[in-house]
Amino acid sequence: MVEATKKRNRVFDYYCEEDQFSGGVAWCAGCPLELTARTIPKVLGKNMVFVGTPSCAAPVLHGQNMGAWHYLSYLACVMTGVASSATGLSRYFRRTGQDATVVCFTGDGCATDIGFQPLSGAAERAEHIIYITYDNEGYMNTGNQRSSATPRGAHTSTTPVGKVGRGKPTQSKNMPMVMLMHRPRYLATATLSHPEDFAKKLLKAKEMAREGFVYIHVFSPCPVGWRIDSNNVIEVCRAAVRTNYFPLWEAENGQPRLTLEVANPRPIAEFTRLMRKFSHLKEDDLAEMQRILDERFALLKTLCGASK
Repeated sequence: MVEATKKRNRVFDYYCEEDQFSGGVAWCAGCPLELTARTIPKVLGKNMVFVGTPSCAAPVLHGQNMGAWHYLSYLACVMTGVASSATGLSRYFRRTGQDATVVCFTGDGCATDIGFQPLSGAAERAEHIIYITYDNEGYMNTGNQRSSATPRGAHTSTTPVGKVGRGKPTQSKNMPMVMLMHRPRYLATATLSHPEDFAKKLLKAKEMAREGFVYIHVFSPCPVGWRIDSNNVIEVCRAAVRTNYFPLWEAENGQPRLTLEVANPRPIAEFTRLMRKFSHLKEDDLAEMQRILDERFALLKTLCGASK
């Protein structure tokens, strides 16, 4: 019991700032996006600016009517303007000597699809911003359409399962690996089943953004679109890590390393059975999904080994 308490206190020590969001907000019940949004300023501090788009985050970050659901500074952009607008803010703060952290906060639809070009450009220019993608593997705010981050076989409203369709026919874009090829100052993956890991990476991101571009990719299951019980979302995050579906790693100056290496990875079926968006998959579908996962993780391990 004493050791458990010590460990818990170590985790809570990272979350030292007061909550910047109100108690009742408009995110769906059980959505990890809410915990992610609350976590960021609790670790980074309130001297920060969120830059966002029309998305699942927008209803809360925008506020409602004349009221606000948080105390933070927020700039709303179109989906093609997030990284560019954040660049302008960051350069202004640096020019005027203001110590403010600029955080882009978008879904995977913006990062991997609509807003990828300015994101890539900001990374290439080494802009002093933190770009955080909450990855719920689709356009959830507008009806669960597929995005580039949607995995092969997933049921969405635009890749339905029926007599002809069997879910999305192509692989997902491996966005963390794509961003690694940009060689940002710092890159990390995170998820809410491992809060201390997430907090450490946010603190490192804040310091690294003083020197260049930072990218963080957060695994964020959608209870509605993935058809998960709202009280089971953190277990889905944990299963994603345990199966290497979503490995936890980071990279400084393009040199990756695992921040958590799973000793005995579980089969992908232990992950897919936790949600109904994969309930139609047969054994050969799961075998192909496992092959893709193993191939991607082998590449990551090779790169981690090469960077030592």
